[in-house]
Amino acid sequence: MKRILMCLTTAVVLLTGVNFADAAKSNDNFTVRFRENTLVVTSTQMEEARIYSMQGKLLAKERGQFVEFELERGTYRLFAKVNGETVTRRVELR
Repeated sequence: MKRILMCLTTAVVLLTGVNFADAAKSNDNFTVRFRENTLVVTSTQMEEARIYSMQGKLLAKERGQFVEFELERGTYRLFAKVNGETVTRRVELR
């Protein structure tokens, strides 16, 4: 009985650790906003951001936690490396 209880306790501790690790990697503070014809991308965990045309051509690449891209009308693809993961957003400027 003691052995089963120890196994269950170990499993609960391991699962709790996984949940905390997932919460720490959350990209909740990643924001994408427009200011006139400027796309503003911010995150405290962001390493870099890249903007591509829909045809896959790299238009601009910036490093840092606060990035601005001047855009014309059209549809773009935003890639940002946040907290070790690549976050993708489709951006449309009308």
